Amino acid sequence: MRVVVCRMPSPIYSAYITVPTLSVNDKGLPHALEHLVLCGSKNYPIRGYLGALAARNCSLETNGRTSGDHTEYTIFSAAEDAMANILPVFLDHVLNPLLSDSQFITEVYHYDETGKEKGVMFSEMASRENSVDFLEYYNISRLVWNSSATHSYASGGKTRDIATLTKEEIIDYHRKYYDANNVTVTLTGAFTNDFEEKYLQTIPSDIIR
Repeated sequence: MRVVVCRMPSPIYSAYITVPTLSVNDKGLPHALEHLVLCGSKNYPIRGYLGALAARNCSLETNGRTSGDHTEYTIFSAAEDAMANILPVFLDHVLNPLLSDSQFITEVYHYDETGKEKGVMFSEMASRENSVDFLEYYNISRLVWNSSATHSYASGGKTRDIATLTKEEIIDYHRKYYDANNVTVTLTGAFTNDFEEKYLQTIPSDIIR
């Protein structure tokens, strides 16, 4: 894992956890993982624990963003100690997510009791994929890039393809891209000179193995 500490005068301490993620289809695998990562981890399995921890540590709620060639997770805190408290838990969610059946059903795709297609991610893309902005970007990308390029696919997924996505594909995708050696953590703020030694070197090895 690469950790970059950018010291600067600022009242806010920021963390950006970046994972290189590529697409080979329109199933939205990186987007699905972005949703599931925030739902719980092996060491912190309770959904909402990460958000509650952030709130108790004077921090904005954790968030994620999927792009064509990477996925980024962010947290913003008001104190160095707060960042030190949250970061190990956040990294555990990124590197050791639960990826359970119930999380997949809720966050990615399922049918409701009326037979209507549902899922947080599915519904998000259903509201976007027919917009002018999405169609323009998607179709121009298909023209500019060949079919082997990650940017020629919708990293967020298209509903017709999300409906075919399986939990096993997501697990395999996480295993391929979410290795600790692929992760870069960028920290910005008025960190003390001994922050790395005092906090980062004490992160349990089972989280970043």
